[in-house]
Amino acid sequence: MPRTRQPIDPEKKARILQAAMHEFAHHGYRDAKTDAIANAADVSKGLIFHYFGSKANLYLETIQTTFDKIMAAADLSVWQDAPDFRTMVARALRYKIQLQLQYPDEFTLSMAAYAELGSLPETLRPKVRAIWQKLMATSVPTITSPVVGRLKLRAGVSAEQVQGMVMMVLNAIAEQSKAMISTNPALSIEAFDPIVQQAMGYMDILEHGFLAE
Repeated sequence: MPRTRQPIDPEKKARILQAAMHEFAHHGYRDAKTDAIANAADVSKGLIFHYFGSKANLYLETIQTTFDKIMAAADLSVWQDAPDFRTMVARALRYKIQLQLQYPDEFTLSMAAYAELGSLPETLRPKVRAIWQKLMATSVPTITSPVVGRLKLRAGVSAEQVQGMVMMVLNAIAEQSKAMISTNPALSIEAFDPIVQQAMGYMDILEHGFLAE
């Protein structure tokens, strides 16, 4: 007679994913320990493998859960209601920094998942990349399309090109803010004003060019 599979307890699974988020965020995939995750989640190590099958599967589901949590918590109107990119950056970066302070493990892992792609096992790498690319493909147009739609683009420039350049600037600035937070998690939002001003300058150049008329 076949064994009956133990049903998944949603509360225990949520604890495992929360503990895994912290462990992967602070140690990366290779150095993260399932023993530590089990201890933090107050479950057995065997239950983790029963629920997820492998450390790789746990990592993938943790990454997806992390992105879903960030997107669910974010108020996208902060980006969408801006009249131009300069204003969007000023609003969005302060808001994003506020979210980083509120959800430190989530933001650390979301960036680490992309940063450590090259060091992941070969079989895991394309799966993580696919999660990241799907997020970018859905979130970037949602966030920036209303702003792009209010701008008069010159001939030959597509909205997709503009959106891609905006995200490159935002990602670079996000790395700077993440480094500051990791050094001092107690920083106030005002401490990030120099980074916001820098990003606004980049966006002003993006919108108006860098050559004198």
